[in-house]
Amino acid sequence: MWIKQTIGEQRKLLGNLFEPVMLNLAKNCAAHWADIDALDAALSKHYHSVPHCHLIYAIDKFGKQISSNVAGDGIEAAYRNQDLSRRPFSVSLYPKRHFMLSSVYISHNTGRPCISAVQPVIVEQQFLGFVVADFDIRHLPLSISPQHTEQTKNHSTSLHHPIHAGSVFSTRTVQKRTPSQLDECITDVLRMLATLMSEQGVFHCTLHFSSSQVMLWQLNEPHHYRLYSVDQLLSEEMNRAYPRMHYPDNALLDNTQIQLILERFRSLRLADNEFYLRSGSINSMNGMVGLSFTTEGSQYMPAETFLSKDLSFWFSPKMTTVVNE
Repeated sequence: MWIKQTIGEQRKLLGNLFEPVMLNLAKNCAAHWADIDALDAALSKHYHSVPHCHLIYAIDKFGKQISSNVAGDGIEAAYRNQDLSRRPFSVSLYPKRHFMLSSVYISHNTGRPCISAVQPVIVEQQFLGFVVADFDIRHLPLSISPQHTEQTKNHSTSLHHPIHAGSVFSTRTVQKRTPSQLDECITDVLRMLATLMSEQGVFHCTLHFSSSQVMLWQLNEPHHYRLYSVDQLLSEEMNRAYPRMHYPDNALLDNTQIQLILERFRSLRLADNEFYLRSGSINSMNGMVGLSFTTEGSQYMPAETFLSKDLSFWFSPKMTTVVNE
């Protein structure tokens, strides 16, 4: 993939940019760790010292959030005490006490691809917890020169000015995603498809997101497909058209894998308005997944390969020229 080629270098550059400012943030928060209101105030005061972030907060060493959510538009105390120990950055299980940059994941707050910078808070060799900054990857710099990182180390409290960065990706034209009926009903559609494939004899499905059409192949009629609109797929007629059937013993995919693939389709379709999934297919008998994105032709891969790739394989900062769909 075009994204994977530079992600290792990009993560190193981003780490060099964020580590010194996160260390400075941790030092400023350490003195207020026992006073939550003062901790919120410190996070708010230094929010703009962390470039490009959309959210900062503090958590204890067990992964429980102790501060409010602090963003550019204010402080939200309702997020205090939530359990973040199972979030992708896995801070409660992270054994090393130094700065880390997470892999890409879907943010619970924005629903978009995100990374987190995590800095331990340590006072006189006593480990207190972490300060965390979340970044929407669409708003991260595309490249960072050595001069920028050196300036970051020397002036970590004055980084609220935007960085003008050159692109490390080739410029390409894409169509901006316009929400379709399938997008708007995606939860119900995916639930129906999971049921059809696990209980009602459908072994192959193809989702065409923009046109809101779904193609289905049934075990009893493997040489013929049926084409459905969203309204047809979600109607009561489907239960009569596809009666219950024993799941084939020779299928290469199980029901859990099918559900995981469908959920991954949702993320790849909705996470970004410029780079997104146009169509996706699953075949439970041969275990293959088909994909078509905005910027590349169709491709096919085994389901295990597809599920083994985290979102950082598909999403990364990039330069694009956007046109309307």
